[in-house]
Parts: sequence; structure tokens; C-alpha cells
Amino acid sequence: MAGAHEPLLGWLGTQHIQIVPQSFGVFNASLAEVFRARWPNTEFRLHANVRVLRSTRRTVDLAAFEACPEWFSQAARIHRILGASAYSAHPGRRCDASLRDVLDHARRCADLFGSPVAIEGQYPVGGEDRHQLLCSSWAEYRALFDSGVPFAIDLSHVNILAHRSRALERVMLREMLASDRCLEVHLSHNDGTGDWHQQARTEEEAPWWWELLDGIHARAVIFSEANLRRRRGAW
Repeated sequence: MAGAHEPLLGWLGTQHIQIVPQSFGVFNASLAEVFRARWPNTEFRLHANVRVLRSTRRTVDLAAFEACPEWFSQAARIHRILGASAYSAHPGRRCDASLRDVLDHARRCADLFGSPVAIEGQYPVGGEDRHQLLCSSWAEYRALFDSGVPFAIDLSHVNILAHRSRALERVMLREMLASDRCLEVHLSHNDGTGDWHQQARTEEEAPWWWELLDGIHARAVIFSEANLRRRRGAW
């Protein structure tokens, strides 16, 4: 399998690859079997609300663990077919569950999947209901860190959090990245106003968190989430 290239990151490895919600079509059990057979040296893993059922078009997150048992059952089946060692998911919306609920759901989901399930921190959105997403404040990042539950750090999400909150908990972020419960780190670039999945192309464009990459836990899997097909300057 040929790799992709980013100007600052260099050639991207193919040992681990995410199946993401932006993928086209339904990622079903048959396709999972094809992927594992064709690329035996790559660990594919599901991320967030991948479309695993043709009948499900809603956004499925950990807040919906009890509301969408069919989706989670099918995702667990595909997870096992892929032989994935972890699954990462968005916590969801505050109107659907509390952060305490989501922490419990992540533990139950881990039992269902038979592997660790990492909660990915979110960020404040625009408008009056800025914190409609769970885990969208520094206090909730701290609560996630203190919970004992595995997590994923998306540094583009953290950039939005820092921009909208006008605060940066750099020490805590370093501690989270260095933790053995940090299962994944997601990298892409934005200007702090939205999750644009861009790539930084020059050293001058390198984001502030670039200096933190050396402190990531050795067993955390680092994923580039930049859209390499998007033209430069398209936000």
C-alpha cells in the first residue's frame, strides 16, 4: 500500500489507518474482510460514526450508546473482523447525555468491542449554545483525564478550544499527551474557527502545538486527518 505525503510530516506510514465518517458508502462486514485480507500488514480501525449500517444516517456517538444498540453491535462486529486494537469515538451532544453518562458508555462500549474505547475531546462551537458538544471546555478535558477512561487528543480540536476560550492549558495538555491512556493523537491544521482538516505546508505555518509532538506517549497512534485533496486556501 503506497503512503501519502505531507510537507511538514513527510511520508505517512500505513501501519495504522482509520476508517472515518467522511468515507463514501457503507463499510460493512464483507468490506472489512476484504480490507484485512488485501492489506494484512495494516491495522484498520473505525473512528467515530462510520456508516456501518445502510439504514442508519444519524450521527452515532457515545451519548447515543443506549439509543443505537444496532449500530454499536454492527460496529463491534466489524471491529473484530478488522482485528483492531482500539476504537475512538466522539462523546456527543449535551442534550443527549451527561459527561458522566458518556464515561460509563465508553466503558460499556469497551466491553462490547473487546478492546479499549477512547473518547475524543471536542471544542466550543459558534453561536449562543457554544458548549453544546460534550468535552468542549478545559474543565471537561480535565474531567476526562481524571476519569481513568482512555482518550484521543485531536490537536486541531484543541486549537479551536484554545482560540474560542482564549486560554491554553499547556501543562495539562502535555500530561494528557504523555499518558498511557492517550491511545490516539489526531493532526490537522485550522485557524481556530472551525475543524477544517487542512495541512500545514511550511515551517512558518506550523501550529503552536507542533512543539508538543515529541512528548506523545510512545504507544499512542498518531493519525494525520488533513484532507490532502483539498486545494490550498479552501476553508
